[in-house]
Amino acid sequence: MNAPAFIHGLLATAGTLLAPSLLPAQAPAPGSPLPADPAVTVGELANGLRYYVRENATPENRAEFRLVVNAGSILEDEDQLGLAHFTEHMAFNGTENFEKQELVDYLESIGMQFGPHINAYTSFDETVYMLRVPMDDAEVLETAFQILQDWARGVVFDPEEVDRERGVVIEEWRLGRGAQARMFDAQLPILFEGSLYA
Repeated sequence: MNAPAFIHGLLATAGTLLAPSLLPAQAPAPGSPLPADPAVTVGELANGLRYYVRENATPENRAEFRLVVNAGSILEDEDQLGLAHFTEHMAFNGTENFEKQELVDYLESIGMQFGPHINAYTSFDETVYMLRVPMDDAEVLETAFQILQDWARGVVFDPEEVDRERGVVIEEWRLGRGAQARMFDAQLPILFEGSLYA
């Protein structure tokens, strides 16, 4: 055996023997819940809404709100496919307390921008609405809570807005049908065979 091969073998053996000592002494059992972050306050309102609050210094003077809804494509029946995503779009086109474009107009009037400060997405198993609002005015914070409440139970499906948004969603779908999406569609049934994700 030559010297480089011997050294390589010695290092591989040492690495194999030392690797377990680098692991935590006690790993959590598979399937056990992750430990809670003590900096996060967790609670539940009488109506069942769970909340998580954590103080962050960055971004400065901003409060980030997220409404996480148990709605996504794997939770839809065949005749409902796309409904969670369409509802996400409609949430910005009128609610009980903000007609049509008023919600976005209001948020932009207080310095927020669609994208970094106002956004939403729908995935397989959740729809998440996000607001990052300035904290220098208590009325703005109250309005943010009102917006979250409207998104949770007060989206208005005005027929004119539905027709307009239908075209937006169809175009969004069409633009997303590139090679990567087609490969993803072919891989999912194999990767997640036998599950709702397939």
